[in-house]
Amino acid sequence: MGQNSPMAPDGSEYVDEIKALVCKTFDVDPDTIDENTPFSEMGVDSRRRVRLLATVEVEFGIDIDLDELDRLIDIRGAATVLAEAVQAGAKPRKRGLPGLLRRNRLS
Repeated sequence: MGQNSPMAPDGSEYVDEIKALVCKTFDVDPDTIDENTPFSEMGVDSRRRVRLLATVEVEFGIDIDLDELDRLIDIRGAATVLAEAVQAGAKPRKRGLPGLLRRNRLS
């Protein structure tokens, strides 16, 4: 019927790793959340989502555009953003601060 086109990644392969990072970064009990629990229910505001994005960049050694921050609403969203960045050939990070911290001089 149609040509085979590459499917957009859904992030499934990264859900467990992102969940572990979220739990470690925000001191959340993994038994109390799942991949669809909104970060807002965990007390994670936009500033803390920036921190998570930076943590993902460091952990996976890539730069992710800060414009993706609005998609980090839960673990599944964060995993999907990561999967898409990896599939798109996200640039490996240079030594030093994560990309979004270098760009925005956040601490």
